[in-house]
Amino acid sequence: MRFKLLFICIFLASCTTNRMVETDLYFGMNKPGGGALTDKEWSDFKEKHISAVFKEGSTVIDAAGNWKDTQTGQLITEPTHVVIYFHKPSAQVSKQIDSLRERYKKLFVQQSVLRVDKKVKAAF
Repeated sequence: MRFKLLFICIFLASCTTNRMVETDLYFGMNKPGGGALTDKEWSDFKEKHISAVFKEGSTVIDAAGNWKDTQTGQLITEPTHVVIYFHKPSAQVSKQIDSLRERYKKLFVQQSVLRVDKKVKAAF
């Protein structure tokens, strides 16, 4: 009887959460040759492009990032915006996320936009 009760509790608990993917994107703010994106440039990109891909919403965290410049070999520290998005696994969404990364790199002449995907259980 205890085993059945434990099984039922575990089963019910697993039904309350959804298996999802957490995608974290790291957008560096430095521009090549000096300077950084303005608040308006970031805001415009976020409104026009990020919101279009992450229609259900996302979280943006301000951070300071370090990375090694592949062209100069120097360690670079720069202001960074981390965008966190939870979604169901989907090839289409993955392609949209990669397109968003490429758009940012092209618009602001960036070497990369780091993407981290994690399998998670999430409940809203």
